[in-house]
Amino acid sequence: MTISTFKYDSKVIEQYKIGPYEIKIYESAGNYTSEALYTYTTLAEKSPFGEIIESIAKSLSGIVTPDEDNKENSLDSRFYSLQDLFDNRKELVEKYIHQHYPEFVNMKDLDELIELACYELVGISKIAPFLMDEHIEEFYLDCPNTQLYLDHRQWGRCKTNVILSDADLERIKTRLRYESGLLLDESHPSIKTELITDRFHVRAAVDIFPLAADGLHLDVRKLKRKAFTLPELIANGTLSVEIAAYLYFALLRRRNITVIGEPNSGKTTLVNALDLITPPEWRKITIEDVIESVPQHNYDKHQVRLQVFPFEGENTSRSKGKEIVKLLHRSPDYVFLGEIQTQEHSQAVFHALTAGLHLIQTCHASSPENLIVRWVEHHGIAPINVLTLDLIIFMRAYYQEKLIRKLRRVSEVEKPNGAADNLSEIDLQVNNIQLTDDFNLDTQFNKTVTELFDTPLMRDIRNVEGLSLNHFVEEITTYIELFTYLVQNQLFDPETNVKVFHRLHAEKLRQQVHFGRIDWSVVFNQVIELV
Repeated sequence: MTISTFKYDSKVIEQYKIGPYEIKIYESAGNYTSEALYTYTTLAEKSPFGEIIESIAKSLSGIVTPDEDNKENSLDSRFYSLQDLFDNRKELVEKYIHQHYPEFVNMKDLDELIELACYELVGISKIAPFLMDEHIEEFYLDCPNTQLYLDHRQWGRCKTNVILSDADLERIKTRLRYESGLLLDESHPSIKTELITDRFHVRAAVDIFPLAADGLHLDVRKLKRKAFTLPELIANGTLSVEIAAYLYFALLRRRNITVIGEPNSGKTTLVNALDLITPPEWRKITIEDVIESVPQHNYDKHQVRLQVFPFEGENTSRSKGKEIVKLLHRSPDYVFLGEIQTQEHSQAVFHALTAGLHLIQTCHASSPENLIVRWVEHHGIAPINVLTLDLIIFMRAYYQEKLIRKLRRVSEVEKPNGAADNLSEIDLQVNNIQLTDDFNLDTQFNKTVTELFDTPLMRDIRNVEGLSLNHFVEEITTYIELFTYLVQNQLFDPETNVKVFHRLHAEKLRQQVHFGRIDWSVVFNQVIELV
């Protein structure tokens, strides 16, 4: 490991332990940067543990089967998933230590020694703490022979004291090629894939020469292993209870929701939090190139998750656009689409929307206005099709000592009078598309519950349901009170939230069927009794 030129006499601002790694974060001592320095040490730096790990690495490298008498049947480690490799290596290391170092079998650090040796054998020992540390959101390598750097949840952008060798980079490339099933060469210089183990879940992207002019570039995004819930996002300031209540109201009506923002702004986090509290009887289908949706079968939900090739893979046999179109024959109640990026994706989305499918999707854009311009001017979407959109949610991330993610706007497309019945008669141009804000944190504009009753979305819902203002206010107010209760009592666990909103939905339906109306105070009390 190569140590950076940061001064180690600067102040330690935090230290903690991740498995066999001791983490220390130093206050910046640089003259031209505010970046802190993230460092780690391991058992390998203490005698005799370093010698033991070196001995293990020399003896067991290249062996996969734990049967030492059957080495001729060993398999190339490239053909094992990363989780399989961990499991196999652990068994090998445990057996090796028992045979060659019996005096260490009962030591208190044995588990950490085994874990570190496994990382060494698999070839990720230098980046393992970045993969496992829940405080790290993303880490990067710009090019070979430069320091890795990262985004820390508490300390923002940090440099590290780690430089990867050519051998390290080659092993990472090989692993990503295998996990993705994609080529990585001069003709296919990019890969994006995910690595899933019981220790971490990440999305990794790598670019090589000639696309990466200075050599291999690496970007590893940590995917939260435990999903955020809406009450948790409210508590950390991502959105307000009023916005959460309105989004939930729209979600229950299976309205089309597009969550936009720049990279790493919290789009998928919000979508997953909403997706988690959908009614249990819905048949949901997700289409993603990297799986970021939350598995929900253990919550007694109906969910099909489809993984397609990323557009970097240049493989059209399982393209996102084709799978979106095929949804028309799969009878979904609601569809989650991850990252609408290309013209093909956009055209498939609007094909599905105009065919009557109900979607929640993420898309990169710097504003709702720029999103519509890109769709119409660059992707060839007819302006009239934009009227099929319901809510456009704009997320933004920025640094304020640490990374902050906030929902900044909830916008809707203003539909001309009679648009719902006479779409074919409307001659709409992109510069005539009008957006109206329901919530806008940048201008400090927030519609009251009464004002929300007259939004484009609500006018359409009132048309369908015949919903009165009083009933709307009662429903939204109940949701606001419920989210407030969950936040105040710090009820953030996904399982608890699923139970709460399943109970809420069931009680609503029960009252509607048996009494023909909903007493929202009774609904609220029934749900609260559950927690």
